[in-house]
Amino acid sequence: MKIAAVSMTYNDGYKLKEWKEHYQTYKEQIDIFVIVDNGSKQKYLRELKKAFPKAVIIERKTNGGCTAAYNDGIRYVLKHTDAKAIAIVGNDIKVTENCLPAMYEYLFQDEKLGIVSTAVLNIDSDVIDNYGHKVKNFKALCCNQGESIKNVRPMQKYTELVSGGFTMAKREFYVKAGLQDEALFMYCDEIDTMFKAKMHGYKLGVIADEYAWHWHINSPATGRRSSASRYLISRNRVYLAKKYMGFFTVFRQVFRGAIISPAAFLLRFIRERDRCNLKDAKYSAIGAVHGVIGKMYTNRYTRF
Repeated sequence: MKIAAVSMTYNDGYKLKEWKEHYQTYKEQIDIFVIVDNGSKQKYLRELKKAFPKAVIIERKTNGGCTAAYNDGIRYVLKHTDAKAIAIVGNDIKVTENCLPAMYEYLFQDEKLGIVSTAVLNIDSDVIDNYGHKVKNFKALCCNQGESIKNVRPMQKYTELVSGGFTMAKREFYVKAGLQDEALFMYCDEIDTMFKAKMHGYKLGVIADEYAWHWHINSPATGRRSSASRYLISRNRVYLAKKYMGFFTVFRQVFRGAIISPAAFLLRFIRERDRCNLKDAKYSAIGAVHGVIGKMYTNRYTRF
């Protein structure tokens, strides 16, 4: 068993304390830890190197989002190590004490599997956020949401999609199926991975005997998810529909991003009088348009 873990970061000083604490749980479960920095300020880079002195830290000059950063880490592992499994571990993920070895055992006991994850729980609770997903019209529907992890069965199962922020793949999966689509920048990479797995004959799986918690630590400057996420999700769904599906699926994603989602944000604004909802509505609509015309490069709407 030889596991490489890859994380990415960008000026994440506000979550560094929790990240270091969570790392203590899985540092003995991995053989190499690669952190890819997306062009952070020098002050934060110094803090990062001090926090993780044994990690391989790759310093990008520009912010390539999650996809480009994770790809840099995966490429390093493929070129410089003989790790059999590559785990993507988000820097706000906390795991149980035998989580990564259990994922590894499950991954390699079934030759059909290419990439796996675990049940993901709400922050420091036994309540499931997702234990695998079903995908309908490019929307991931969480399985077993709201249930207690103590009651869930079976302990292992195939799934249509695995959460992008916490996965483990066989080395060969990235060699054969390819790396992440860097045009996405962030969000919806799970859907792209799902299609690539199917195209190359791989199954996806999840386990529940070991699991993780996703802390979702937002910047204290905003205390909420950035409107850039609304832009990227809307844009990327249209882009992936064009990439893998036909006209009617593309049309549904454009209608959803440009009409349905903005309408929902506008109704929320009426109820809450929070002007951030107006920005969310605008960004969602613009994202759908950019997805149609193929405007997939970073711009002012992708700034977090």
